[in-house]
Amino acid sequence: MTRISRPEVVAVLEVGRTDVRLAAVAPDGRLLSSRSAPNEVRTGDPYPSCDTEHIWRWMMAALADLHERFAILAIVPTAYGATAALIDGPDLVLPILDYETDPPPTIAAAYAEIAPWFEECCCPIDRAGLTLGRQLFWQSRAFPDDFARARWILPFAQYWAWGLAGVPASEVTSLGAQTQLWDPRSHDFSSLARRERWAERFPPMRDAWDALGPLQLEVAERSALPVDIPVLCGIHDAGASFARYLAAGLGDFTLISTGTWLTTYQPSLPLDRLDPLRDTAACSDLLGRPVACARFMGGAEHAAIAGTEIPLAAPDVANIEALIGAGTMALPSFTGGGGPFPGTGSKGRIIGPAPETARARAALASLYVALMTAVALDLLCSRAEIVIDGALVDDPLFAGLIAALRPDQPVAVSKERAGVAVGAALLWGWSERAAPVRLDLAPVVGLRVRGLAAYTRRWRAAAEETAARPS
Repeated sequence: MTRISRPEVVAVLEVGRTDVRLAAVAPDGRLLSSRSAPNEVRTGDPYPSCDTEHIWRWMMAALADLHERFAILAIVPTAYGATAALIDGPDLVLPILDYETDPPPTIAAAYAEIAPWFEECCCPIDRAGLTLGRQLFWQSRAFPDDFARARWILPFAQYWAWGLAGVPASEVTSLGAQTQLWDPRSHDFSSLARRERWAERFPPMRDAWDALGPLQLEVAERSALPVDIPVLCGIHDAGASFARYLAAGLGDFTLISTGTWLTTYQPSLPLDRLDPLRDTAACSDLLGRPVACARFMGGAEHAAIAGTEIPLAAPDVANIEALIGAGTMALPSFTGGGGPFPGTGSKGRIIGPAPETARARAALASLYVALMTAVALDLLCSRAEIVIDGALVDDPLFAGLIAALRPDQPVAVSKERAGVAVGAALLWGWSERAAPVRLDLAPVVGLRVRGLAAYTRRWRAAAEETAARPS
């Protein structure tokens, strides 16, 4: 009897803010299998934190199951940003702080006094714990004895790599993701990180595709995996998504990455063109190059406007034209951050006749997020091809509205729905890859919407007026 060999895959551990996933990706980039579990926040002392014990238990079982069905070539961790682990030996010295947690007012005020200038790090102080520098400041001041015991500060993706391989490392996409710990121009730690002596506690820099080592023996035993499976350094989740386009050879393009956050990337924009007041900032790609970006919580705002009721039929152009004809507008912002309209956080409102059906609300949500994205594209001086990926690719109106609002730019959507996992998997063999990988893009035709141009002008004026109002 001939024994059927198992398909070879790269195993990607994707730690998202809402879910943790384990994906099996073929070497050619095809997603073959994926499973997930909720990533729940632990409440209680000393602050809300990541339930790392739950994730490790789930991961060991998931890897064992994956090994039964596939031959694992390598394991690649990827994770959300604004998060770090403080470790000493094999242990965490403090729980991993959840980035949605607000620091105490005294900590926030003290950090504002020492934070780097925007011109150095090209990122502002974000709300809650979304600025990693402020998180570390909080932990170092509120828990000085514990913080002093930390031998290493590990970016979140590299925490999982360390747990698997036992080798501490730092990596540029994680440090360069609006942390205020990194100077993207000099490709080095910021003045804050050096002054606080945090820089010396970050492990040596490694490339995202570097193999840190084989599995630790204990991990191999718990997961029933061969000990010689290599563990890669890993990458920030947005860096993984962007890496897929770099691997495909795209150069001058604009990426609109959609999810809870909608982030627009413009690699060609000089950093001195960023506007700190309108939530434009810089991140770093996996080669260490700075990339200009604009951000707002597009997915969360879409959900806030559309609501939870699922329409019986998908919204269409007629729904958009009805909203335009009625003068109905959604004005920023429906989440705590203002995005491209500073000062509008949590001021979001609907003016004109309110949409009465789930279908009309979904159409208004798509129109609003498209208009906000068009402003972000203007802020980044986008002129080249636009590529849309992520959750809003499945929205029946969003991509077509972007194409209508940007008639002089080609627009395409990515057909790959697991862009983070596939981008992370492409790190395996990155330095040896000789040819661009295949990128499955579908061109988008702009929707023909009567009255859209005049409506857009009125909407922008109303949005700017909202931003100009005192809080």
